[in-house]
Amino acid sequence: MNNSRYQDLKLAERGALLSIWAYVILSIIKLTVANMTHSESLRADGFNNITDILGNVAVLIGLKIARRPADDDHTYGHWKVESVASLVTSFIMFVVGFFVLKDTVTAIISNTQTSVDFMGSFVGIGSAIVMFAIYLYNRNLATRSKSSGLMSAAKDNLSDAVSSIATSIAIFAASFNLTFIDRLMAIVITIFIFKTAYDIFAESVFSLSDGFDEEKIDIYTKEISEIPKVSAVKFIRGRTYGSNIFLDVVVEMSPDLSVFESHAATEDIEETLKEKYDVFDIDVHVEPAILADEERDASIALVILGLEEQVLNNRNSSLLAETFTEIRADGSVIDKAQKGLEQHEHLAIADYKPDRISKKTIVLTYHYFEHDQTFAVTSIWRRRTQWYCEARQLTQKS
Repeated sequence: MNNSRYQDLKLAERGALLSIWAYVILSIIKLTVANMTHSESLRADGFNNITDILGNVAVLIGLKIARRPADDDHTYGHWKVESVASLVTSFIMFVVGFFVLKDTVTAIISNTQTSVDFMGSFVGIGSAIVMFAIYLYNRNLATRSKSSGLMSAAKDNLSDAVSSIATSIAIFAASFNLTFIDRLMAIVITIFIFKTAYDIFAESVFSLSDGFDEEKIDIYTKEISEIPKVSAVKFIRGRTYGSNIFLDVVVEMSPDLSVFESHAATEDIEETLKEKYDVFDIDVHVEPAILADEERDASIALVILGLEEQVLNNRNSSLLAETFTEIRADGSVIDKAQKGLEQHEHLAIADYKPDRISKKTIVLTYHYFEHDQTFAVTSIWRRRTQWYCEARQLTQKS
């Protein structure tokens, strides 16, 4: 899985590079045309694209560093660098947004009247088409590569497409001497910059401070609770490293389970969460479930009852220990192989009574009826990796 994730990040770099080149070309065109047509909104949109260049460069650097394998100083890997890069991007966007807003407000206060050429609106329309196409490409690539950084960049591509359409409308209106609309749209675009910067900032800080979605915790808890042998989910802690989810899970299981069975259950938990929810790493800790003695004994007795019924009707010879012996009612002794050759009709257990000798040994006594005769059975069960029948003795009752 680790190698696959590293390849995913390398794949995501394509989208970041494509966005960088697109923003470089578009920002040059927009700022050049903005100076020629005197459009404040197109100028603001051009500066917005400059912030996008810086943001995508930060994302690209983050993706490259995040692909570095774990080392002695970074035992969890370098995944969090992707979140750090996003945080740096948000700071850059805040600063650029502030200067764009400052220039726009200054122009409004000075009430400078300039003629705006509507030809600049075509730049905005062309930019919107280009950015929407890049959005579709990056969205699909982010889904394939499972890159949260590239998905954020894709959403920014979409907001840029919308901003460019708004810019075209503003320029067209300003060309008819409605200059205030052009400047109003410049403020709106600046707000878009601040909004995107805040969203990236909040998401990055949430990830870097080990914040985690509570809804996902509830989903994981429900899924783990349905896995056999898990008595309860005590708690789950989650954190993200880039787009990778790391979980610490503490579950309760019956104290009667062997180490082998408990370990098998933890592997079921890990496999389920990785396959269904793409969790990158899971650390499962098992604690003994606290049960009343009566409740635990009753639970085990029901399990042994079902197993003994299978042995009685010779339906599952794997429940017999390799050293199994049975003393028949006539005094003869048979072993596991001979027991497997027997055939019985549907025999029913009556007067069932379990007696727990030790933590791993239970003695059963009961009666069953066959061919108008009653037989008393004493059966010894012992737990190893699972419950096995060690010995049985049959006595015919008069």
